[in-house]
Amino acid sequence: MASSTEEWQRYQEALRRGDKEAAAEAFKRYLEAKKAEGKGGSKPTLVNLSSKAKDYPNAVPLENIPEVMQEKPEFFELMKRIVTKEKG
Repeated sequence: MASSTEEWQRYQEALRRGDKEAAAEAFKRYLEAKKAEGKGGSKPTLVNLSSKAKDYPNAVPLENIPEVMQEKPEFFELMKRIVTKEKG
């Protein structure tokens, strides 16, 4: 199994390419690697406090991020901007 750092890099690369499926799979592997390394024991939730109307939920548990990225293009683009630090 690859380290969480390697999986995070694969996740970033998939986001930059715009490949939703590969990004979702890489994020799942990243979470599994973090767990295997003894990290990631808490159950954090990604929360967006924006007042703009969105096509995705305001709060997404980390384990649900891969599914929401695949289902909601706007959420995928948000994650891409956050993770790759692109200006949007």
